[in-house]
Amino acid sequence: MSSVLLVDDAPELRELVSTILTDEGFDVTAFDAAEEALTHIDLVLPDLLILDGRLTRMSGWQCFQLLRASERTEKLPVLMLTAAVDDVQRAEQPADDCTAYVTKPFDIDELLAKIDELIETCAQAPA
Repeated sequence: MSSVLLVDDAPELRELVSTILTDEGFDVTAFDAAEEALTHIDLVLPDLLILDGRLTRMSGWQCFQLLRASERTEKLPVLMLTAAVDDVQRAEQPADDCTAYVTKPFDIDELLAKIDELIETCAQAPA
């Protein structure tokens, strides 16, 4: 069973995605803030992080940059959720095989396909 850490400040979305992923067999932990997620990641490295780009305190983009700057988490599979396609922010992010983007609102099948693809690709990525 793959572990997923979900970070989104919208309670309804957290609940919906958590339920869907749990029903698909994932072990889901959810937080509403990037700071909580970073603390959790220090203790337990998930198989995948789903991260809202626009969180209220530390943004998901800032959290993403911190994770990519650390040797321990530079290849952590990250699925960025964004409320709007923002090519400027995407272009500022380093391109790698362990990062994917999904815009809100999203199709559940698209979300699940991206999750499966990230976990499979990054599990095979050299450390």
